[in-house]
Amino acid sequence: MMSFLNAMETVSLAELDSVALLNRIDNKYVLNKQQLELILPVIQQNYSVLLIGNDKIFTYENNYFDTKDFQFYYDHHNGYTNRMKVRSRKYIETNTSFFEIKKKENIDRTSKTREKVDQLIDEIDDNKKETIQQLSRKPIADLTLTLNNKFNRITFVNNEQTERMTLDFNIHFSDNLNQKDFTDFYVVEIKQSKSNGRSVVTEVLKKNNIREQSFSKYIFGVIALKDNVRMNNFLPLIKKINKL
Repeated sequence: MMSFLNAMETVSLAELDSVALLNRIDNKYVLNKQQLELILPVIQQNYSVLLIGNDKIFTYENNYFDTKDFQFYYDHHNGYTNRMKVRSRKYIETNTSFFEIKKKENIDRTSKTREKVDQLIDEIDDNKKETIQQLSRKPIADLTLTLNNKFNRITFVNNEQTERMTLDFNIHFSDNLNQKDFTDFYVVEIKQSKSNGRSVVTEVLKKNNIREQSFSKYIFGVIALKDNVRMNNFLPLIKKINKL
């Protein structure tokens, strides 16, 4: 992976901020190693890679929060258009942390609210709960730490600076009882401000009959770690990843 990245042009964090796309349209693909190799030449020719200091591969850590009856999980499972995820995220290499609320507002548009915090948080105080409640159409019960997630990420920006793309791998989940690692698949997410944007990576994937796949680390983490949740509507995702 590093030899591939070393041959690429780089982009700074300041330059990346101009393509922040906090209100955006996301397209995700879950790939095995052979499928990933199909798009690497296209990425190398049409994108720059984020460089911070000497780092191009970054480590992220998430704490995800939900109600005791997994309201956020089941909103996703049941296909509700308006749903949210609540997490705290730490960027390990830069030692910066945020509290974030991701809200799905319709079929294909996501907005994100974020607040910088001193460190990765493991509990929701009254002020944060009030912010969550203001964004929710449903009453929110007390939120607790549901699971922890760590993964590696590489971030790319296309040459026109209209698109960001991330590549996630080495995905790890843990809670107070279990932990699981997934090192045999990769998650590619293409982020654009407009649904009619053109992505050369998407075109390559389509030509190779690789379809877009909804994927949420929180949802997959709950499925991986929790024995007491319904997951009928996620069986196609589980089956696809098992095939990879």
